Amino acid sequence: MQVWLNRTASMSDSLAKIRTTLDARPAYCSGTCKILLEQCMLFYSTATCGARQIDLLSPTQHQLESLQEACQLAAHADEYGDAPKEVSASRLDSTAFATQFSLANTGLIDIVGQALFEGMTDRRDIRFELYELNIYGAGNFVRPPKTATNSDKIFGFVDIVFPTPHTGGICTLRSDEREWHIDFAAMLSEAQSPVVGYAAYFTEVEREIGLIISGHRLTLSYKLYFASGEESRSATITAPGPFELSLKSALAELMNDLEVLPNGGYLAFGLRHRYPVSSEMRADTLRSCLKGSDAIITRVLDRLNLPWSLRVLYRDRGCYAEQKFVLHKFITDLSQRGMVWSHWGADEKMGPGAEYVRFVDEFGNDDEKRAGDYDKYQEDVVDIIQVTEIPSVTNVHSQYL
Repeated sequence: MQVWLNRTASMSDSLAKIRTTLDARPAYCSGTCKILLEQCMLFYSTATCGARQIDLLSPTQHQLESLQEACQLAAHADEYGDAPKEVSASRLDSTAFATQFSLANTGLIDIVGQALFEGMTDRRDIRFELYELNIYGAGNFVRPPKTATNSDKIFGFVDIVFPTPHTGGICTLRSDEREWHIDFAAMLSEAQSPVVGYAAYFTEVEREIGLIISGHRLTLSYKLYFASGEESRSATITAPGPFELSLKSALAELMNDLEVLPNGGYLAFGLRHRYPVSSEMRADTLRSCLKGSDAIITRVLDRLNLPWSLRVLYRDRGCYAEQKFVLHKFITDLSQRGMVWSHWGADEKMGPGAEYVRFVDEFGNDDEKRAGDYDKYQEDVVDIIQVTEIPSVTNVHSQYL
């Protein structure tokens, strides 16, 4: 993401505040939510025993063991085979059970939307879809999956954990080299009234369930997605959250520094979330798909009347020590364009929408980590400051001839 600036600055303090503000936001939210007694009935059936039901607030050990057995039988009947090594748990697809629990009646969607999007709801409605039930017995665990959804609608997941007695099973969430731990067993055991635990997180967040020591843990999992344009209602903008206010203040301070980029240029924010892309796609197509802190940055920029756009940054390290950087409005397949990097204009080699950029530090000097070998006084090279790093989840390495 790039922001155009027409003024200039020494900005160590301002940049540090912006980076600290953005680093402070976790990619998830969690807690407990009160539920009604009548919301806790679960119904399922097996080919051998017929229909059964469980009160998830007061299940017996036999009932939970029977449910786990039913999950295993369903997996065998669907020819799933043995569970993969990274999964040691039992599951039922949403078509194989029914529950009186309704996520819509808990108010959690509003809570999750406010937490993940910090004081704003997206221009499209947040919807949810129940997709599976998981039950974990003693000795069960789940390691992080190796793949993630590539849907342009699905942006996250919600796990609902019922208060079935168990110990262990720490939920670990990882994103951008950070890690958080949620102990639902302890959280639910301390509750004085009927509650469920919940964790909502973005699609690129890795989730790991630690070893269940005793008892059974039962979880309903939902996909979170954006409604289509036809289904969406008008935007609902609430009061800005503290994260947004802090970011706005830090950016305003940066803009008021009279020495920022003396020759004009860009502020670059590395997107922190994954988005589906395709070759020759215009990057700005994703403007309406931004989520989490990425979406909040754009909202702050709009409030400050700063124009912004989405670009792709291409870097070539060359055969020697030299490197060049190009910002492009399109996702470009370099393998189809031959030799790209030269002192010719960027748009002549990579098509319209491309331009050379020169990274500078907070004092306006060449950024030593990203120094290019082209002439820094070349007219078609634009200065750019990397406000936040590009996370590994949005960083791709490739070779071309």
